[in-house]
Amino acid sequence: MGRILALLLFLNANVFGQAAAGNEKYDQKQYVDAVNAFEKIPPAGRDAGILNRLGISYHLLKQFKAAENAYRAAVSKDPKNTDAPNNLAALYYSQQRFSDAERQIRRAMEKSPDNAVMRLNLRAARYARENAKSARDAANAILNDNPVLIEKRDGDLLQVQILMPRKDLEEATLHERRGDSFFARKIYEEAIVEYGKAVALDRYNASVLNRLGLVYHQSQKLAEAERYYREALKQNPYFIEVLNNLGTVEYVRKNYDRALEQYERALKIRPESPTILLNMGACLFDMKRYDEAFKATQRALEIDPRVLDRTSGFGTLIQTSRRNDPTVSFYFAKIYAARGEKELAISYLNRALDEGFREYDKIKSEPAFVALAQEEGFIKIMERITAEATSR
Repeated sequence: MGRILALLLFLNANVFGQAAAGNEKYDQKQYVDAVNAFEKIPPAGRDAGILNRLGISYHLLKQFKAAENAYRAAVSKDPKNTDAPNNLAALYYSQQRFSDAERQIRRAMEKSPDNAVMRLNLRAARYARENAKSARDAANAILNDNPVLIEKRDGDLLQVQILMPRKDLEEATLHERRGDSFFARKIYEEAIVEYGKAVALDRYNASVLNRLGLVYHQSQKLAEAERYYREALKQNPYFIEVLNNLGTVEYVRKNYDRALEQYERALKIRPESPTILLNMGACLFDMKRYDEAFKATQRALEIDPRVLDRTSGFGTLIQTSRRNDPTVSFYFAKIYAARGEKELAISYLNRALDEGFREYDKIKSEPAFVALAQEEGFIKIMERITAEATSR
């Protein structure tokens, strides 16, 4: 028994040593040595991370079949792993199998929709698939310098090189940056011009399409905003910010069912998004579905207590307008009271009364307001309620 235990300890130490050696060589981009070390690890001792790194090492050495086998083994070992599916897509791209690359990167993004490298890879694969001849011409022109068509290795992810003409790509990037500068300064008309020039050169950049939609949205041009949001979603069906922004378009139009549908689609991708939960809450409040709205808003604030302090950024629009509804103000008072933000709770209670809230018993019996009982502002509210009830 002791001899068996000693043997197991020796084997485990050997596996650990080979993994450490392989990882060191991998980090140093010495891929031949990395492969030699990783291959000495018994198959049962290779986890998904090691298999993915083995795949990358083979991949960058242009040993494509061995790389594919390693990537597929990583996926089998851990189906939740998203690095290996992305890198398998990059492998197909290296082989100029652009349709396969796009299908594979879409599968990877189902599990990791926010990943910046995967978004770039989807953009590159879509362009290459739809412009296969020019993409292959561009690939053949750079084969001596970059035979695997990889832009860079980012940790354990491979980012492919987009095969768009370099002049067009650089010019589009210049207009994108100018658009960002105008957007940040709220000079929306100039931002529209610059983003428009960028997408005319590169219509596969979903991020710029979304920002173009945002500046139209901020300019109250909803039809144009929706057009570019939908084009962005066509380029990247997993673009959660776009789904949210389409929801806000429908919300402004008071198409609450359609808005809610977009928010629900977005939450299936990212269930814990405070922005989308907040927007969903606003939509549900306007649909008079108060309890559901309360839960969504409360959850948004639990995730990010400062979400109400923001309006919008380069990605996602947050609804800042709210209809005058005394019941909504009452529910916000409950939310803030439960969070211990007494001044805000009292402010919203006063607002509810100003807007015509007359369900005084709900205020008196609400457990969340017990913590406010000794506050001067709440005492005045109760005096106001007594006076209003008496005068009726």
